[in-house]
Parts: sequence; structure tokens; C-alpha cells
Amino acid sequence: MILELRIFYFDVEFDDDDGVLVTTVVVLMASDRFNINSQLEHLQAKYVGTGHADLTRFEWAVNIARDSYASYVGHSPMLAYFSIAENESIGRQRYNLMQKMLLPCGLPPEREDE
Repeated sequence: MILELRIFYFDVEFDDDDGVLVTTVVVLMASDRFNINSQLEHLQAKYVGTGHADLTRFEWAVNIARDSYASYVGHSPMLAYFSIAENESIGRQRYNLMQKMLLPCGLPPEREDE
């Protein structure tokens, strides 16, 4: 006897351009689900920022903030925009963003030992 698990996903959208109602139906089988989990594990091993099951809210927030600051420093038009908005030089703004990357969300909360 073969056990087959099917997961149905329905998505209904209204297209404003043509006035057409678009419906999408996706059927996932158990093997697809396991394949998705293995792909997620691969991504989590390859990229640190994707997180894992035991990631705390604080660690997640730190990853997001550091990723954002790194993106701002790496994209010069965004850095120029921030420096104009804060009336600082581009070098000073880059330095400030890099300093914020050290403790972007403050000190970590104290852990409760269980």
C-alpha cells in the first residue's frame, strides 16, 4: 500500500487590465515536500543569513539589519541619498553605517537557561 500525500494550494487573482479572474492551483505531493525541505537545508548551509529552526528573534533582526547596512554601503547611489538626507559627507555616512553594523540592535537579551 502506497501512501500519497497531496497538498493543494489555491490562488485567486483579479487581473485589472483585462478584467479576467485568474485562478492558480498547485498540487504538491509528499516527494515534492521533501525535495523542498532538502533545498531549504542546502540554502541554509550555503548562506548564513537564511536562518535555521533555532534562530532567535534577536539573531534574525541582527541578520536583517546587517544585511541592510551592507547593501547601503555597497550601493553608492543609496549611500549618496542617505548622506544628502542627513547632511553628511559620503565618507562619514559610510563610516556611520559600518559602525552601526557592530551592534545593529543593541546588546543581545539575556538567555534563560532551561
